[in-house]
Parts: sequence; structure tokens; C-alpha cells
Amino acid sequence: MRDKYTVIFDFDGTLADSLDLMLRLYNESAQEFGTLPVSMSEVDELRELGYKKAMKAKKIRLTMLPKLAIHITREMKLHMDEVSPHEGMIQMLKQLREMGVSIGVLTSNNAALVVEFFDKKGFPEFDFVVSEKTLFGKEKALKRIMKRHKLKKERVIYVGDEPRDVYSSKKAGVKVFGVTWGLAGRIGLEKNPPDRIADTTEELYKYILEAIQ
Repeated sequence: MRDKYTVIFDFDGTLADSLDLMLRLYNESAQEFGTLPVSMSEVDELRELGYKKAMKAKKIRLTMLPKLAIHITREMKLHMDEVSPHEGMIQMLKQLREMGVSIGVLTSNNAALVVEFFDKKGFPEFDFVVSEKTLFGKEKALKRIMKRHKLKKERVIYVGDEPRDVYSSKKAGVKVFGVTWGLAGRIGLEKNPPDRIADTTEELYKYILEAIQ
């Protein structure tokens, strides 16, 4: 893998269209955790606020965030059949593999759950699937992956949907492309812009080809 390009993907909101499910599960838990529900019509407004102000607006205390995240992750395991791959993503990944590009996943979701989803939905084989439990950054995990697989950082691209993905990738010294169909949307990504922002899978594929050729 040393001389190949490697594209590492986030899972929720990037490979998988799980935003609607996550939002529903959050709303079902809001009363239990003493937070305020979120309607789909509010999402862009909350994206504009940014994480800290959005959390404050919905009465989500930083100290409760890990417990809330664990709860939603646990519930997602029971509802993954309701989640679909993002349109065109499976075909794009197959094309990348045919070109000799290595593909991997770095996610805060449960690795076994993610692999099961890939198997059921017909994804191509990934070179690695790594689960990183931290809520606030994947920088160290990216560096560990590059060291373990002997990857040159100039030949690595990370693809995610949140500002924290952008921040972590820049700290790790790798290119980062953002997709607008996930949690942050274009509004959130433009606050700390990645190297590219893609609105469709086709556009993402074009940007990857430009970067590796």
C-alpha cells in the first residue's frame, strides 16, 4: 500500500445516509436527557450556529454528550436496516478499487456494526475499518493508520461530513474533502473549509481523480 493513494472515509453521513435516523433517535431520547428536540427545518439554522452554540440552544451540556452519544449509538445498532448507502457511493468505491486506490474507513461508530452494514449492502472490500471513540478529533487515529500501513501523508485523502473531520485531517497533514449530505452540510463545512466540498458522489469522484492523477 506504500506507493498507492489511499482514500479514508467517515461512515455516518458520508458513506451512509444516517442523518435522518440519528435525528429521530436523538429526538426520542431528548426528554430522557433533558434536552430539546430538533426538527429537520431547524437543521440549517443550527449548522449556522456551529456546534457549541447549537448545543447551548438545545440544552445539551458538554458533560452529558458522551452518555448521549453512547445511547444513540446503541440504538442505531437496532435500526441499521433503516439506513441506506449514499446514492452512487458503492459504485464509486468499486471504481476506485479497480484503479488501484486503497480505501479505508475511520469512524466513531462501532466497527463490527459498520462491517456488517457493508456486507449486507454489497460494498466492496475495504483495506481497513478503524473505530475511534473520541467525539472531538481523529487526528491521532489518522496518524496511527498512516504509521501502521506505511502511508505517505501526501498520498492520503480523508472524506468526511463534519468540521471536526476537517480539523483533524489538517492537523494530521492530509488532504480532506467534505460532503454536504451529512451532519454539517455546506453551511457547517464552509466555516473551516476542507480542500474540496462535494455536493454529489459524482463531484466527489471527480475531485478524488483530480487529486490522484
